Amino acid sequence: MDSEDFTYLPDAVIDADGSLVEQLNNGALRKLVRTAAGLSMEAQHYLAVLANRLRASEGLHARNYADGEK
Repeated sequence: MDSEDFTYLPDAVIDADGSLVEQLNNGALRKLVRTAAGLSMEAQHYLAVLANRLRASEGLHARNYADGEK
């Protein structure tokens, strides 16, 4: 993976995301979302794939984000 493959969001978008993130009650989730904020769509896809692998390792059902589910 090259850093040139990624596109970065304007600071205004990240700031707007940040205000939404602060409303999350779960501290661990808030930390994860802060870390992911501003990543490219490709990087977000990799995170979703990894999250599904972790869900499977804990015996949970995978989530399907390919159909636009959020």
